[in-house]
Amino acid sequence: MKPEKKLQKWIAILLGGLLFLLAACITAMAFCTPRLNIWQSLFIGVAALLIAAGIYMAALHQIRRKLLEPFTETLDAGDWIMRSALGRPSDLQKPGETAGQSSAVQQRLDAWLEDLKHEYSEEVAIRTSDMRRDLELARDFQEAMLERPYPAIPDVHIPGRLRLEFHHCYKPASALGGDFYNLLQAGRDAGGVFIADVMGHGTRSALITSILRTLLVDLLPYARHAPHFLSEMNRQFCDLLKSIPNPLFASAFYFVADTTSRIATYSSAGHPSPFHLHRSVGRVSRLEVPPPRGAALGVIPDESFSGGHCRLVPDDVFLFFTDGVYEAFNRRREEFGMERMEATLKKLMYKNVKELVDGLLEEVMLFADGQPLEDDLCVIALEITTKPRIH
Repeated sequence: MKPEKKLQKWIAILLGGLLFLLAACITAMAFCTPRLNIWQSLFIGVAALLIAAGIYMAALHQIRRKLLEPFTETLDAGDWIMRSALGRPSDLQKPGETAGQSSAVQQRLDAWLEDLKHEYSEEVAIRTSDMRRDLELARDFQEAMLERPYPAIPDVHIPGRLRLEFHHCYKPASALGGDFYNLLQAGRDAGGVFIADVMGHGTRSALITSILRTLLVDLLPYARHAPHFLSEMNRQFCDLLKSIPNPLFASAFYFVADTTSRIATYSSAGHPSPFHLHRSVGRVSRLEVPPPRGAALGVIPDESFSGGHCRLVPDDVFLFFTDGVYEAFNRRREEFGMERMEATLKKLMYKNVKELVDGLLEEVMLFADGQPLEDDLCVIALEITTKPRIH
C-alpha cells in the first residue's frame, strides 16, 4: 500500500469513529428525553448520522486536498529511496507489492536511476579501456627494457680468454612486474649483474623499478666495486623516497665479474644469494655474503654493505633469482622451496644456460600445476666460458 493511502486510511478510521460516536451520543440523548416519542428520537438519530456522514466526507476531502496531496510525491520518493536506493523495503510498503504498482514519481525516479547507471557504466568502460591501454603500453616498455641484447663482455674476445654468456627468463605475476634485472658494462673486460625485487608487484612496483634503473645509469662509474655500488644506490634511493609517504624497499644483489683478473666481487641488500654451479666437480653451492649483511635498499640511508669474492672458473655458472621462484605454490599450498630448486639445478647442471634457465622455470610451472603466480619470477644465468661467441 502506498504511504499516502495508508495515512488516509487511518485518518478516515479515526475521523469516522469520532463522528459515529458523536452521532450515537446525540441519538442516545434523544431517546433519553421524555418530551420526545420514539419516532422523533429515531428521526433525530438518523439526522445526526446523516449530518455526521456529511461532515465526515467533507472533512476527509479537505484533509486529502489540504494535508496529504502536497506531500504525496515526497512520500512516494521516500518509499522509492527505501526500496531502490537502500535496497530494502520500506515500513510503508506491503510485502506483496510489485514494481508495477509504482507511482508516477517513482517511475520517473526509476528512469533517472537507469539513465545514471547507464552513464556510469559507459564512463567506467571508457576509463577501463584507457587504463588497459596505458598498462599495455607500460608492459611493452618494460618488456623492451628487459629484452635488450646481452652485452658482449669482453667487447673483443681472444681465444682462450674468459668470456661471459647470459640468459634470462622473466614472468610477471600481473601486467607489470616489480622484479627486474640489468646487465652492466662495467668496463671493457668486466660485466655486472644487478637483480632486484621491489616490494609487491603491479604498477606501483614497476614505477620503482624505473627509478632504480635510472640510478643504475648514474652509478655506472662505481660498477666495478660491488659494496660501494650498492651503498651509493641505497643512499640516493633513500633520498628519493623521502617525499613518498608510504614505506617502500627493494631487495637487491649485485655481482661484477672481471674476465681479466678472473675474480668476481658481489654484495647483497637483503636478497637471496645466487647459486654457484661448479661444473668441473659436479657441485652446487650458494655465494656466501660475509656479515654484516646489508638491509634492503630504501630502509637505512647510511647502511653499510659487505662484499664477497670468488674465482671465475671456465664452465661455471652463476644463477641469480628472485623469491618468486622458490616461493611458488601448488594446489596443495606446498612451496617449491630451495631444496627442490637446488635438486633441479643439479639435474640440469650440464645443460647450456638457455636450457638451464628454461628447464628450471618449466619445473616450477609443472610444480604449480596451473596455479596462478602469486609473485613475479626472474632468473638470470651467467656462464663463464672460453668458447668463442656464436653470432
